[in-house]
Amino acid sequence: MNESQTGGQATGGGDLLAGARDLGSAIEEHARVLTEAPDDYPRVVEAVNHLRATAIAYADLCAREAGWGDPFSNLASDRRADEEAEAEEPAGAAGEQAPVVDLEVDYRIRVHDVAGAARLIGEEVSPDLPGAASDVVARLFQRDGWDPSRYGDIFEVLDHTWSCGPDDPVN
Repeated sequence: MNESQTGGQATGGGDLLAGARDLGSAIEEHARVLTEAPDDYPRVVEAVNHLRATAIAYADLCAREAGWGDPFSNLASDRRADEEAEAEEPAGAAGEQAPVVDLEVDYRIRVHDVAGAARLIGEEVSPDLPGAASDVVARLFQRDGWDPSRYGDIFEVLDHTWSCGPDDPVN
């Protein structure tokens, strides 16, 4: 933890360079935990949560101090675009490419029963463990594509948005 971090969170002390050092420290700690103890679930989750909190604090600092938006905002879509550019798409009829559609879905959910959700994936997880809820939700999503209504009262959907449209190769 750097001197600009307080209460275990990165603040950057109102200084972008200090915030960048805080973010670098969080990345190094995350890498250290994954290298030393990748199976130590509590340590990994703690490192992931700290890294995420630090990245959010840094993005907020960029907006507050420099007036720029979140530098991490499109990482997932950028990676997806890079992967699509590398992959050869099969040709359709008459040599045309099959259409590509962008589907984006966002859920904001409350996890009422972390232990119950963990049982759905066949694991025991302590509900008191930081990040347990998000880890279980991520695993359910990876396993079955995520339909929160199929899990009964374990989850409550607080907000749900989606968009679908043709792929825009220009953006």
